[in-house]
Amino acid sequence: MHRLFFLFLLLGSGCLFAQDTALVRPALRAHPYFNLAAPATPIRAEPQHLAEGKELLFYGLLGLVFLIAIVRLSFPKYFNDLFRLFFRTTIKQRHLSEQMSQTPLASFLLNLFFFIVSGLYLSLWVNHIQQNPFSDFSKLFLYISLTVAVAYLLKYITLQIAGWLFQAREAAASYVFTVFTINKMMGLFLLPLLIVMAFANEVIFEIVLTISWVILAGLLLYRIILTYRVAQKETQLNRFHFLLYVAGLEFAPLLVFYKFLLLNFK
Repeated sequence: MHRLFFLFLLLGSGCLFAQDTALVRPALRAHPYFNLAAPATPIRAEPQHLAEGKELLFYGLLGLVFLIAIVRLSFPKYFNDLFRLFFRTTIKQRHLSEQMSQTPLASFLLNLFFFIVSGLYLSLWVNHIQQNPFSDFSKLFLYISLTVAVAYLLKYITLQIAGWLFQAREAAASYVFTVFTINKMMGLFLLPLLIVMAFANEVIFEIVLTISWVILAGLLLYRIILTYRVAQKETQLNRFHFLLYVAGLEFAPLLVFYKFLLLNFK
């Protein structure tokens, strides 16, 4: 009995649904907004999105942070002595210099870090002013980093030869140590600015770039003062000769490198 009742109920519902559909369909066809009587219109296919992010740059910066973390954890005393020597918080500067010279691996890693940071900084600047001659940013970074490394290698060899010729090897060694100490700190100071410059918009990039120029100018001036003290202590160099040295070995390479960028990165 119950089965017959449900059967009649289903038949009645089907008839009512068919009747409602027959009544509603003409109304939908005549509707001014739905336009159901017209043929189906295909949906316009959206162009495929091609991601052009800065993933490689992100992982490169992450690798630099990881490199500093390795040096900090593996050579904690060298790292602390570097800051103490830079900020002149101890009078045992010569003793610290000798101790730091006995850790060549940490020095090499931080020098390598400086070359990479300098190359990345200059590459971001060249790319920002739209003077990149390569289609790939990584190729620009590679060439500039190698140029910086070769320039400092030639400077190191020149100073060693000059110290040998003029019987001033100790003075040359002290000067080289001072220069590369400032370079290591320069790389550490530039790293947080690089992280901002790599992902900032135009306005923030210009602000951070200006801040970096102020920091670099201050570090360069600090390096000149320290090298003058070393020259006065080791060789009794007068101020005129020291100014000639600054013009020839400090500012002239920077001007040559800037001229090289203007001539080749257009």
